[in-house]
Amino acid sequence: MTKAELQELWATRIAEYKMSGQSVREWCATHEGISPRQLWYWLQKYNPSSAPCEQPKNNFYRVQKEIKVERIF
Repeated sequence: MTKAELQELWATRIAEYKMSGQSVREWCATHEGISPRQLWYWLQKYNPSSAPCEQPKNNFYRVQKEIKVERIF
């Protein structure tokens, strides 16, 4: 099977899964030979909305805190 054929096969499977309304586990249980791990792999690999995410900005700032020490005797 060529790469293009494999991609087409999984595009069809993913479309069927999405139309089913089932969970990954439920759908895979009714499709012999397809494990949830395989389906998750292909969902992530060929999901059009899985464009690389922006790294969150670091919203932490260094704050210098003054500590006052008093002697108690």
